[in-house]
Amino acid sequence: MSINEVQIQGTGADMTKLALVLIRAYIRDNNLNVKIVMTVHDQIDTVCHKDFAVEWAESLRNLMEDAAKQVLNTDLLKADPNITDKWEK
Repeated sequence: MSINEVQIQGTGADMTKLALVLIRAYIRDNNLNVKIVMTVHDQIDTVCHKDFAVEWAESLRNLMEDAAKQVLNTDLLKADPNITDKWEK
C-alpha cells in the first residue's frame, strides 16, 4: 500500500467519523426517531419510519457532505443516500 492510499483511506475515515458525530447530534437535537445501525467503510446505515425516509435521506446527505467539506475544505464530494425496505449488499 502506498502512502497516497493510506492518506486517502485515513481521510475517508476522518470524514465518516465526523459525519457520525454530526448525525448523532442532529438526531438528538431534533428528537428524531432515527437509529444509526452500522457503518461500513464510508457507508452509514440508519433506520427510520418509511414516512420520514425521504426527508431523512436529504438531511443525511447534507450532514455527510458537510463532514466531507469540513475535512477536505471543498464541496466536491457528494453523498448518495439510498432508501430501501430491506438490507442490501
